[in-house]
Amino acid sequence: MKLKKITPYMKNKVRKNLRNYFDLATERHLYNGKAWYSEAHEIVKSKSERSNGQFDVYTVAGVLSALSPRNKWERNVFDTGRVLEAVQENTSPEDVKVCTFNTNKYKAFAIAQGKVGVNKSSRKTHAFIQNIATLNEDYVTIDVWVLRAMFGKTVVSGLTPSRYDELSSILLDEARKVGLKGYEYQAIIWECIRERY
Repeated sequence: MKLKKITPYMKNKVRKNLRNYFDLATERHLYNGKAWYSEAHEIVKSKSERSNGQFDVYTVAGVLSALSPRNKWERNVFDTGRVLEAVQENTSPEDVKVCTFNTNKYKAFAIAQGKVGVNKSSRKTHAFIQNIATLNEDYVTIDVWVLRAMFGKTVVSGLTPSRYDELSSILLDEARKVGLKGYEYQAIIWECIRERY
């Protein structure tokens, strides 16, 4: 589906869809969703501390984010460590194997080397880094799975920054209504839809 203007009707539908998925959440979904970002934060914090100040938590989270497409979580964490070590040892990206696309590997190296950053215009990536690096409650990560939960189908285009902000506001509001942080609520929805899709 191509996302166009988000009408009041669509906003209500998105809210209803999110509530339906949240209502399907089992104790396991709730536990895993609440824990996911905290555990990810501890991972990036630990990798930052082990770098003796070379990489702050935002840089580590940026590398992790760059390496995430089509990469299983455990391997993503492993690949992040490999890239950070390679940069510390001045190893070429060509000499490092990771389980994602080459363009993402080069982006991860550039982030670790301080050559590029992730700015707010990249809404999803910026939110993901904020959520993982500092457990920032003002941001929420809206990925392809959460969009599927919101709209009932795959969104292939049209998620502009302003539409992302509209959907983020809805998700944060729904999270508050059930006493959760936005990133916890998002992770619970992610757990539910991934299992059922």
